[in-house]
Amino acid sequence: MNYENEVLSGIKALSQKVSNATFEQCQFLDCDFSESEFIECRFIDCEFRDSNLNVTKLTGSRFFESQFKDCKVTGINWTSLDWTGITVSAPMAFESCDLSFSVFNSLHLPGLTIKNCKAWNVDFESCDLTHSEFTNTDLQDARFNGTKLDKSDFDGSVNYYIDPLSNSIRHANFSFPEVINLLKAFDIKITGSD
Repeated sequence: MNYENEVLSGIKALSQKVSNATFEQCQFLDCDFSESEFIECRFIDCEFRDSNLNVTKLTGSRFFESQFKDCKVTGINWTSLDWTGITVSAPMAFESCDLSFSVFNSLHLPGLTIKNCKAWNVDFESCDLTHSEFTNTDLQDARFNGTKLDKSDFDGSVNYYIDPLSNSIRHANFSFPEVINLLKAFDIKITGSD
């Protein structure tokens, strides 16, 4: 199935399976794909807005230049996608989304945008996230280990723990007071004035 320049609005497809479909320049508005599975599907220049993809499986699927805005995209294992040939930049961006409990482990996603999001317990271990944007994002219990975060922007982000000894953070941007979290790895005591 091929869909091009379609506006798909209000679709409720909980626990459904979609195989071998291509969506090009499509908008998904207020859709609910909770616990559904997209198998070997292609999403090219698509926008998901106000949609629920909670625990959706994306087995062998691919995204190219796709945006997620005001969406619930929790519990997704992004490593199950087909990443063949994706080497230059991240093929998707997230704005004002809930990405909690998602897995990006070991993916090469330079330039990934996660802006104004909730990203609790997200696995970013061993990723290349160089030049990525995490602005105004809550990263509570997100895991960064062996992660390349060079030139990434964490301005306004909160609740992160990034060990500068086990992650690369050269020229990354952090804001005060959260930047103090980078010192936790050194097991030091910091006193301030009240």
